[in-house]
Amino acid sequence: MALNIISIAIAIALLWAAYRLLFINSNRLIFNRAFLIIALGFSLILPAAGFYIGRSTPQIVSYRQSLFQGIMLDEVVITAEGVAISTPADNMADENIAVATTPAPAQKFNIWKYIWIIYIIGVCVMTALFLVKFARIAIMIIRSPKKKMPGYTAVFTGKEHGSYSFFNYAFFPDENVSEEIVRHEMSHIAHHHSADILFVELMMIIQWFNPIIYLYKRELQSLHEYMADRDVVATGIDKQNYMMLILQQCTAVDFSNMSNNFSFLLTKKRIKMITQSKKTKGVVIKALLTLPLFALLLFANCKSNGNDKPAEKKTVETTETVETQAVETVVNDDSEVYGAVEVFPEYPGGTTAMFEFIQKNLKYPESAKEKGLEGRVFIGFVVEKDGSLSSFQVLRGVCDEIDAEAVRVLKMMPKWKPGMNNGEPVRVQYTMPFKFQLTGNENTLTSLSGTHWMGSGTGYKDGSKFVMDMTMDFYNNNDGLFVMKLMAQDQDGKTTPQTVFEDVGLDFTYSYDGTSAGSIQPKNTDGSTLGGEDQQPYSFVMKDGKIIVSFYDFKEDIGIETITFVKK
Repeated sequence: MALNIISIAIAIALLWAAYRLLFINSNRLIFNRAFLIIALGFSLILPAAGFYIGRSTPQIVSYRQSLFQGIMLDEVVITAEGVAISTPADNMADENIAVATTPAPAQKFNIWKYIWIIYIIGVCVMTALFLVKFARIAIMIIRSPKKKMPGYTAVFTGKEHGSYSFFNYAFFPDENVSEEIVRHEMSHIAHHHSADILFVELMMIIQWFNPIIYLYKRELQSLHEYMADRDVVATGIDKQNYMMLILQQCTAVDFSNMSNNFSFLLTKKRIKMITQSKKTKGVVIKALLTLPLFALLLFANCKSNGNDKPAEKKTVETTETVETQAVETVVNDDSEVYGAVEVFPEYPGGTTAMFEFIQKNLKYPESAKEKGLEGRVFIGFVVEKDGSLSSFQVLRGVCDEIDAEAVRVLKMMPKWKPGMNNGEPVRVQYTMPFKFQLTGNENTLTSLSGTHWMGSGTGYKDGSKFVMDMTMDFYNNNDGLFVMKLMAQDQDGKTTPQTVFEDVGLDFTYSYDGTSAGSIQPKNTDGSTLGGEDQQPYSFVMKDGKIIVSFYDFKEDIGIETITFVKK
């Protein structure tokens, strides 16, 4: 669901960019209005349309998948602490299922869970605002005097605000309203402009976080005003007088932005549109230029549920590129390899069982962790007619250690249930993406710059217990600041802790070898080296996303040998 919402937002943004580039200054008002409504409607149905087309014509899905060497499986993320297994495509952004291969905390912070909660709250708030706006109009209709007119119902609000319309209702302060204003509101009603605004309001509930959706609404409201102005001028009234009327009305208060307000804020452009009679040329050619964008968005959203029969067989060529490194090629036969079949291969026990197998067997290579190496690996393989896996290839790799680990786990897998076409087993091409990611991406010198860390250490000496709380800030790739607070009490804990020193700040310089070890040299306030030139700098190592600092002078004075810092 979350990926669907994101894909809708991306489509809305790309189609708005196309509108801004090609049509924003066009006076083809009907076309512009239609393009915006079609763009929003297309974006809304895009995930469902992509799924339906993927089911109806799996060769499209197969072609897209062949760009990645076969059917793309869900990505498996391997961290320094364990393995986070992605969920199926539609829910991959909704939840992250973390399964540790080494001891890890019982609960992990799941940012997507909180993003989803924030999104739901936003939907609820926008829904409430929509209902409030709708209720205000409904109450106005119920409470105000009304008069049935040809083609619409006039509602006399008795309030000093501009005229506006909502579906078949036209709202006026009183019955003493100019004929031009009446014609303007009747144009809104005749063109069903309120339906556009209602549709955009509903889209704003779904896409409340997307700033582009608000630009759609503003542009549609502008087009509505231009169209109504053009209809009024077409009746033969004097343009100059009508433009003066617009200027007089522009200070009116907008009662509800769900309605079509006569006095819209873009007064200057409204007047320009009234005086511009020559139609913009080339709109048809520009419209044709947008078709590849619509097609690309649809193509990108095509997906199959894996159980639908393709219209025709699709052979996937597994040609190597410059980036492709052949790891092992063991082929049972030389028959065709498919990217879409009637019945797709299945790991014994299903996807969940496959991920459990990977969880138990995949390890982050220690040598790669020490070197700070991370990245995505794409492994191509074929599920043979007997269910065995063959033809392993590193389609894109990171390093020898990481690439070999991904291949090793795939080669350990048991036989799959083979894919089927017309009741016969066939060979099917797959790609498994692995993302090897070091927690916090901390194993580089640059990544320390601008970070803030907090730590605490406890020591015992001469019958006293010492607790040191510290923060450590890395300003850039060379300099930083310690801030320290030291408390002391008797070892049995019966006395009240006493402050030895508090909020003492020491500048430091540091170096880091890019793997796991580094050194920190604190300075005195005058810039000299802390403890004298003969003293060694503090050493630190990075392990499991933490920095462990060894202090030579703390150990001697208060019994604290190391302090472990956690990034905040």
